[in-house]
Amino acid sequence: MQMLLMYNIEKKKSIEIKNICRKLMISYKKVENSEYGCSIEYLLGLSDNAESKPGEDFSGEMLLMADFNDGFLNIFLTLLRKRKASVDLKAILTDTNRHFTSYELYKELSAEREAIKNGNFYHQA
Repeated sequence: MQMLLMYNIEKKKSIEIKNICRKLMISYKKVENSEYGCSIEYLLGLSDNAESKPGEDFSGEMLLMADFNDGFLNIFLTLLRKRKASVDLKAILTDTNRHFTSYELYKELSAEREAIKNGNFYHQA
């Protein structure tokens, strides 16, 4: 089942994203700052390990999409653009990032975005 984690999405955009999710029957969760130290897999309900790592808060918008196949992902992203609800930092759940905390994922996506902005195709971890 598709699941969307939402971070720091302003109210108007959040309403649009939730409407898209309801239309496409996607479960969604607004992740609270107090949950940023939990693993992504815990937030998605894929693990019972509620252990939280220390981290930092962040204010940037971010989406994490779980169980979105390519076709479904394209439909979702197209609707985000059409409804002017696009978010710069987006990730698909992977075997690697499922163990990240929200802050670790945000840091990684921000570094990748900065590398691309500077003309690089990847960043050095």
